[in-house]
Amino acid sequence: MKLLLIHLSTICLSLAGGVLLSLAFPPWNQYWLVWIGFTPVLAGLLLFPRNWFTSLIRGAVFGGTFGGLVFSWLLTGGLTTDWLWNFGSFLLLGAIWGAFLGVVVHLPAGNGHRQVAPIMPGYGFNAAAWNKSISHLQAALVTAAAWTVLEWARGVLLPGWNAVGTALQANLPLFQLATVTGVSGLSFIVVFANLIALTTVRRIILEPGRMTWASRFDVTITLAVIFLAALGGFWWLQRQEAGDRQNIAIVYPDTTDFGRLLELSEEQKEKGIDLFVWRCVRFGQGDYTKLGDTSIGKAAGLVAGTTSAENGLLSGASIIIPGAIKNLFLMPRQRDHFQPGTSGRTLNPFAFKDASWVILVNWEAGDPLLVRGAVNKQIQVIVALVDPLPGGPGSTEQLFSNLRLWSVSLGRPVIFASTKNFAAIVTRSGKLISNARLTPAAEVLTGSIQVPAPFDSTLYGRYGDWFAVACGAIAIVTAISERLRRFHEKSGRLSA
Repeated sequence: MKLLLIHLSTICLSLAGGVLLSLAFPPWNQYWLVWIGFTPVLAGLLLFPRNWFTSLIRGAVFGGTFGGLVFSWLLTGGLTTDWLWNFGSFLLLGAIWGAFLGVVVHLPAGNGHRQVAPIMPGYGFNAAAWNKSISHLQAALVTAAAWTVLEWARGVLLPGWNAVGTALQANLPLFQLATVTGVSGLSFIVVFANLIALTTVRRIILEPGRMTWASRFDVTITLAVIFLAALGGFWWLQRQEAGDRQNIAIVYPDTTDFGRLLELSEEQKEKGIDLFVWRCVRFGQGDYTKLGDTSIGKAAGLVAGTTSAENGLLSGASIIIPGAIKNLFLMPRQRDHFQPGTSGRTLNPFAFKDASWVILVNWEAGDPLLVRGAVNKQIQVIVALVDPLPGGPGSTEQLFSNLRLWSVSLGRPVIFASTKNFAAIVTRSGKLISNARLTPAAEVLTGSIQVPAPFDSTLYGRYGDWFAVACGAIAIVTAISERLRRFHEKSGRLSA
């Protein structure tokens, strides 16, 4: 009975971890929970009796709970197959991660007594305290590396939405780490910090009293690394971005009426707008001629999502720039979005104001391969036109969060236009220049972006997923070392 209660307790901890972590994502947006979301499941995996099978079950419950909840909007929207792919992939990720931790990661044992130490300055060079701090850091390194490489592997098979590091975009300075490591570095920091938080609480319980400097070393070094990463991000945000400045106006009234969109655009003529973006419009006979009476098509350009349906759903896009009109038609999807396979869509960039732009419509904006492909083609600005996704506003917000992450990691500004209350102009550093959610009564957003040079890329854009690969090497080397250690221990016992 006692063993059963232990197993039930660890399952409850895994469930709690999955729930807490999912609440850090849209539509709940409790971003701070990402710093404690892993702590319950790590407690269940590392502080209770375990073997590889029980650890696998605990990890699978955690991963399945997180994946099932954070993608629950897919069920609401009737996309059951897509939900199953995400639920199954996170369940598998959690299971492998849990089994790995159950076999490889071990926390140092307590000192055997819980006598309260005297409240006096401690001697910093305590060998036992230093060794425990180092052991905690090693455990956190391996734990975070294992999660990071498995999360990256999932993103290779499926569109890599909702990596845990995505929730850190609420901290814009720390979010700049993505320009070096991609989301892998952000996820690594989250898991690492969660384990150090767990070991710190455990140490306080097992060793009550005043801690020495050595006893606090694991916490201090973790906080220092996070602080330095945020400080570096703050410096990156303060630097002067190079590139031509373009003035953008997103016109997004709750209508597809051409006359209303044109009227709102004419009101912005005095602001020196370079590019107008209409989320969706129904062009009628003679409408293109009316555009000629304004600056659109002469001094300014226009990107407009187009529709022929009464419900106003996007069926393509029109690009009207000085000297050219280009129409793009949206091809029906042949498969669900969240399935293994590569995108077959061909990017169609257009040149305007000495820069290369591209339009991504609906699910195209949620495909990281297309975003990376755009940067590889030296496209400088991404324009996303998105219908309300099925499953409520949280689905569209998740798409925007992931697109924002990818654009920051690759150093590209984004113009995002969706429903009436969801539009944004985002710089290459991820800063929201204009955001419709902060001004819900407005029908037009304006802002300026710096257009990067075609070959101007971030470290992550140049070197790719180097950090995730390094984490994989750490996990493999640790697993082999643990296997050899156990083999030698077994051989020693047999020879004795």
